[in-house]
Amino acid sequence: MKKSFLGLLRLAPLALIVPLLAPPVAQAAGEGQSPIDIRPENSVFSALPPLQFNFNSDTALNVVNTGSPDPEKSLRANVSSGAGKLMVSGHEWDLAQFHFHTPAEHLLNGVVAPMEMHLVFSDPSSSNLLVVGRWINESNSANTALDPIFSHLPQTTSDTLNIDHFNLNTLLPANLESFRYPGSLTTPPFSENVSWINLAQPLDLSKGQIDAFRALFPEGNAREVQDVHGRFVQTDVPGFATAVPEPETYAMLLAGLGLIILATRRQHSMRSIMPAALVSIA
Repeated sequence: MKKSFLGLLRLAPLALIVPLLAPPVAQAAGEGQSPIDIRPENSVFSALPPLQFNFNSDTALNVVNTGSPDPEKSLRANVSSGAGKLMVSGHEWDLAQFHFHTPAEHLLNGVVAPMEMHLVFSDPSSSNLLVVGRWINESNSANTALDPIFSHLPQTTSDTLNIDHFNLNTLLPANLESFRYPGSLTTPPFSENVSWINLAQPLDLSKGQIDAFRALFPEGNAREVQDVHGRFVQTDVPGFATAVPEPETYAMLLAGLGLIILATRRQHSMRSIMPAALVSIA
């Protein structure tokens, strides 16, 4: 009994803290905008639902220029229907397209990466979106997987690049630790129906590949950082988060632990009187 009770106590803090520290829904329209600066003080560490990607290793892409040098446009790679899936928290999302921004839209502790990639997932049953972001750093060598795109970037809206064979798995890192928060589109209409998952492990492109994209957007195509407005970022990156629960949260935690203790004692008491009760019934 003691081992069972101690086990409950060990699990209780995690079970109670995780839901209590879930990112709050924006309280008013306009207060759930993206991108944001992801900082230790607005992040909380928790065990997050795993990301289960199911990407095709050989699929076609249709790459278009949506309107460079307009800062609200990008280079978008449209993905064949059904070629990319993401399962998270028991919900399946469909990959629709991926595109790029320079410089990176999301900051990480105040640091701006040269570029950022966004994988945009849709929900067939609603208008909600999920976007997986990945920072892009400069490397000494070219990214061979993405070279078919960056060596032939469509220069105008009338240009289209068709790639017959592309491995979507090359867009994903080996380490899927992430930062997650509720936000919005970073281009008009800035709808606040987006779940953001920013992968911690960056993607590498060469200076030449980054410069080729920057040439299309000399003024950049990234939206400015938005106010967090009290939102918390959930992360499973060890050692990053420093945000702690408010005093009210600690009170709720203690109350929850008290209920567990009472329930455990009651269960123990019921077991101790059970034999006597059975004798009287017989």
